[in-house]
Amino acid sequence: MPTSTASTITKRLVVFDFDWTLIEADSDYWVMQKLDADLAKAQEDLVGVVQWTDLQDQLLGQLHSRGVTRQDLEKTLQKIPFTQEMITALRLMKSQGAELCILSDANTFYIDTILKAFGIDHLFSKIITNPAHFDDQGRLRVARFHGLDQEPHGCPMPCHANLCKGRELQKLIDAQPWDQVIYMGDSTNDFCPSTRLQSKDIILARANLLLEKEIKLHPELVKANVLYWSDPTNALQIIQSVFGVMASTKTLSSSISHPPRTLQPLSSAL
Repeated sequence: MPTSTASTITKRLVVFDFDWTLIEADSDYWVMQKLDADLAKAQEDLVGVVQWTDLQDQLLGQLHSRGVTRQDLEKTLQKIPFTQEMITALRLMKSQGAELCILSDANTFYIDTILKAFGIDHLFSKIITNPAHFDDQGRLRVARFHGLDQEPHGCPMPCHANLCKGRELQKLIDAQPWDQVIYMGDSTNDFCPSTRLQSKDIILARANLLLEKEIKLHPELVKANVLYWSDPTNALQIIQSVFGVMASTKTLSSSISHPPRTLQPLSSAL
């Protein structure tokens, strides 16, 4: 466990996937499963048939036509499982001066609603995900981060058509010098950003899921140290070790200021 140099690292960038990394669920599935069983079944049936972001937009349109309101969506998202251990880990990292960002294939409305519900939206300086907004009829629209009006990103890695996480992580890395970059994820589309890290960096990969599989299939593409975590409690233990800090939730809560946070739905941004 890399703890010996923790005190000498002053500028850390920590970037997180969202679904099944920060939260203990997939937010897209969660909404449909809680609000409409028929649409949840349709969602499962159409995986791989319709591009995922486009499918969510279509399903949200059907939810709206069935009377589901913005308030219904908010109440559902506010109940999503977000463990105290993961929240403590986030506060710990922020208290140590780390820059925290989210890089996700969810959408701005889902992520913003969930973070605000748990009182931690101020911890993140940037959120890179698919843009979402409510139209004049009150229907939630979700669009691709990398839209159809742009040239395909052309990444050879297993990235989705709407978002190359590796490219977006590279922009964050290149924005300023970092002593260390940490990337935390669980799935196939988290492999591309993992390959952008260097030997001084750390990948926090969720154990026994698709990111671990990709790392073990292509070890020659991974330069960073890889630490596997099994659940939020284990993740907290690892993060405490990496940062060389043991702290209570109360202490962490009182030591963090609330800097302004900006959503980033547009690929033209950083």
